[in-house]
Amino acid sequence: MEGLRSTPRLSTRYALAGVTALVVALGALAPGAGDPRATAVEQAGATQEPPAQDGAGSTADAAPSPGEVRPRITPATEPLGPVTAAPVPDRGAVSGQISDELDSTWLGGTTRRAVAIRDALTGEPLGDRYSSRLVTPASTTKLLAAAAVVTGLPGDHTFTTRVVAGADPGEVVLVAGGDMLLADGDGDPEAVAGHAGIADLAAQTAASLGSAQGSGEAPEGPVRVSLDLTYVEGPHAMPTWIDRWLEEGYAGRIVQIGRSVDRARPFNPSPRAPEQQVARVFREALAEEGVDVERAGDDDARAAEVQVADDARELATVESAAARDVLALALATSDNAMVEQLARQAAVADGEAADQESVTAWIRRTMVEDYGLDMTGVRITDASGLSDGTLIPVAAVADVLVAGADGSHPRLQEVLAAGGLPIAGYTGTLATRFHLDVHDPAVGNARAKTGTLPGVSSLAGTVVTRDGRLLVYALTADDIDQGAAAIEAASVLDEVVADLARCGC
Repeated sequence: MEGLRSTPRLSTRYALAGVTALVVALGALAPGAGDPRATAVEQAGATQEPPAQDGAGSTADAAPSPGEVRPRITPATEPLGPVTAAPVPDRGAVSGQISDELDSTWLGGTTRRAVAIRDALTGEPLGDRYSSRLVTPASTTKLLAAAAVVTGLPGDHTFTTRVVAGADPGEVVLVAGGDMLLADGDGDPEAVAGHAGIADLAAQTAASLGSAQGSGEAPEGPVRVSLDLTYVEGPHAMPTWIDRWLEEGYAGRIVQIGRSVDRARPFNPSPRAPEQQVARVFREALAEEGVDVERAGDDDARAAEVQVADDARELATVESAAARDVLALALATSDNAMVEQLARQAAVADGEAADQESVTAWIRRTMVEDYGLDMTGVRITDASGLSDGTLIPVAAVADVLVAGADGSHPRLQEVLAAGGLPIAGYTGTLATRFHLDVHDPAVGNARAKTGTLPGVSSLAGTVVTRDGRLLVYALTADDIDQGAAAIEAASVLDEVVADLARCGC
């Protein structure tokens, strides 16, 4: 991955533009935009996509939140018609609609601007430029990973965290089960992050230990907390990630048990041992429940790592949110660690090994066998798109989105409808995008997965045309300049989508 460098700030339409109030026409909203599940991702916080460069100016730092600058959407005066009733746009008209923006010099090398536009219901190509060329997709790789994950993990699957009696007297063991979004306190059944709570585990454990007093199974002396981390074991980071992504919080550590508050955010990295932080909070919660806990107040105490017996006595259990909602949250916030963790779990559930090569080979194979994609020449280095070496044509990304829109893959459709594709100008990684007047037709209408790496800007999702037809698009420019050019390139891609939204083609 190329080094990052500072570049003088450019006086341009986007890099120095102020955020203005946006008036959203409800008639532009995509079907399902009012789905309350789509708002579940808003609790997630900052994106974990890496910066495009060091030192480039960004209006996002000083801009007010979308909620501060946008009015509430007014009720519809006329119901939206089904997208199936709208005409399929003319291919030549679509290409002409977006040609000026695609010729922008901000997008870098002319042969590195890859575009695939499809009718979402038929898959018919409506606009292509270098769509079969292998390009660096950045985080739009996550769409392929998500499409694979849903084949291995049913949408209503939940991840169980347990506490069991240990083999040694006085030992209780926290058993990882794939939930890296535990709340410190009580779980919130309406939330995705924090759906299950460590305090709930502690309360159940204390009750179980108390009821064991009469049976003679209660421990004598202080309780000691250990960890069983054998569930889907794997490294905390992909070997192909650079240290900077972890150190600066653009990727968290990949764990099978973790606290929601320990998720990495830019310049706020995750702890070096997130599992130990769960054990620490659990010890403290047990002490608050009146349990005599060994070294309960010592922040430096490390829980021993053990493997429990299959027949270990269960003391407590909590369940995560549904897998579809966890995956939607991971996509919407572009959480690299969460996507890697979910892909690892899904591959293992499908009978594969948990190492990086096995998981990425499984993703690639699933695209061929379950989605019928042509993966000739495609290289997938990791599930998140963060590593060097991944090369995917935008046609493949668009084909995955068609599969998630046309009803042929309902599990993927559920994830995207649950908020996996953020809403332009409002949620997830699109909350600070589409903020110029020229972007207005796409605001509240378009949904997309973003992708950002040094020299790369990608955008892939859905948009409803002025005539009411649902389109799919996948856009990548992987030869853009450093500095503020990266911000300008993202603005150009936003305008391409806005052009599709205003298209009466």
